[in-house]
Amino acid sequence: MQQEKEKALEAIRNLVAYYISDFQEGSGYTSKQQLIYLTPPQAEIALRYGVPIGVRGNDYTLMGTTPGKPFRYVTIKDAQMLEKWLALSSTEPLASIHADLPKGVQQKMREYILQIMEIECPEQLPPQKPLAPLLGAQGNIFNLLCITNRTLRQAGQQERAGEMWQRVLDSGSEFKALAIMGEYVEFEEAYPSAAALRNGSLRGDIRV
Repeated sequence: MQQEKEKALEAIRNLVAYYISDFQEGSGYTSKQQLIYLTPPQAEIALRYGVPIGVRGNDYTLMGTTPGKPFRYVTIKDAQMLEKWLALSSTEPLASIHADLPKGVQQKMREYILQIMEIECPEQLPPQKPLAPLLGAQGNIFNLLCITNRTLRQAGQQERAGEMWQRVLDSGSEFKALAIMGEYVEFEEAYPSAAALRNGSLRGDIRV
């Protein structure tokens, strides 16, 4: 059995190497795109298996950025570097699959990390994240928090809903609040109600 596990893990390691064979780090800045965040155990596995990860800053900046990429993004090389950057108040509270990888490759990397966890440490696998209609939702960050809370409770994850609620309230930043919500739910498109379409009350922006 142990030999079979080692073969499976080596196969995953080879797949990771294949998908990132032409990976090149960017300029050190990224956009406010939705990232694929990693729990601490997932980030540790990513580092061990060569999955590129990074940490995004939460301060909007213009100096030295490329067009459309106003947020600093730091590539993480090892566990000590990860601990150092996550301790800063100017960065998001979780690492992510590297933002410069194509979206499809980012998703593949997450799948591989979860496969490794199933083999190495199944007890640390996170609960399945329910879909929350946040993308395009109207309102402020508290409205999004309520949507996330309701989604978790409807999925039977009451304890996680309470934990998420408190962490968001303690985050002190809308940017960090969104990152925390992304740990608990998968964001999906929010469709306007028929009433909103009829009365023309929709706005073109979301305040987050």
